[in-house]
Formats: sequence, C-alpha cells, structure tokens
Amino acid sequence: MIGFLQAHGMDPGPLQRPLTAGALSGLAATVPAAAVFVGFGSFEVVADRVMRQPRPLAALILLAAFTLGGLCYGLVFRRAANDRRGGWLFGAAFGFLLWTIAPVAVLPLLGGQTMAAGRAATGFFVSFLVWGAVLGAIFPYVHRPLHAQMDGEDGSAKRLGPSAAALPSRLLRRAPKLLRDS
Repeated sequence: MIGFLQAHGMDPGPLQRPLTAGALSGLAATVPAAAVFVGFGSFEVVADRVMRQPRPLAALILLAAFTLGGLCYGLVFRRAANDRRGGWLFGAAFGFLLWTIAPVAVLPLLGGQTMAAGRAATGFFVSFLVWGAVLGAIFPYVHRPLHAQMDGEDGSAKRLGPSAAALPSRLLRRAPKLLRDS
C-alpha cells in the first residue's frame, strides 16, 4: 500500500512517523501504568468518585487519554525522542508534566470535583511517571521499524540518520588489510 501511495506522490509526512510511534508507544506504556494505577487503588477512586462513570468506560477513557498523551509526546519531541539512553528520562519528565496538567485540564470538565487524595493520589502520580518512563524507553524501538516500514524498505537497503555515516560491515572486515597495505 505504501508503494502505491509513494508512486502517486503521497510520501509519509515528517510528523506521521513520530505521531504514530508516540501513539503506539503510549498505548503499550499504558499496561504497566495501569498495573500501578490499579495496585494503588487509584482507578477505583478516579472511576467512581472523580469521573463518576462505569469502570469499563472509565478504563477506555483513560486508555484513550494515555494514547493521546503518547501522540503528544511524539509531537513535542519528534526525532529527539529516539535517544535510547535518555529516552526514559524524557518520558518521565513528560509524564510528570502531564501529571501536573491533568487535574487542571480535566477537573473543570468534570464539574470541579476534587482529585484523589492519600494513597490513591500517590498511585496517580507514580502511574504517570511509570507511563512516561516506559513510553520514553520504548519509543525508539517502535519508531525505528515504523520508519523503515513506511519508507518501504527492509531496514538494510537504505540507512538513514547517524547510522548512515558508519562504515558498512563489508568495509569494516577489509579495514585491517587496507591499513596494512597503506
């Protein structure tokens, strides 16, 4: 399908890859965050007292919110989010930012209800940090194959980014011989 679209001038835009990778990473990072959220008892408090929705609907809303948060992460950091060593830190900082914004942005929509307190509030905080750290840690691993797949390559045919400047392995094998001959 991508080949057909590229043949007609419809290349993936510069934001399509980070947004898609962010949404997929945000969705995957929801699993450990949800375990923390439920483990601390935060889910029951948020679903029953704050959102006043049935728990399955509240779970879907939270899943959509974390996926949208991952999309925003891809939008904000773009290719900078591909840092494999520091991505978890970018993600944790982004999770902290969302934790600070969530009550301010969501509470007016819910009619001014108070947020969770005590152990539930701690779970709310920790789940955002866990979500962000996992999001940042897995983003590069989701983005790179997605980048290659959208370009229609198998990952070895065309190298982009910092790895493009590296010597191909066939030259590395010949390097000792080339150095002896010179």
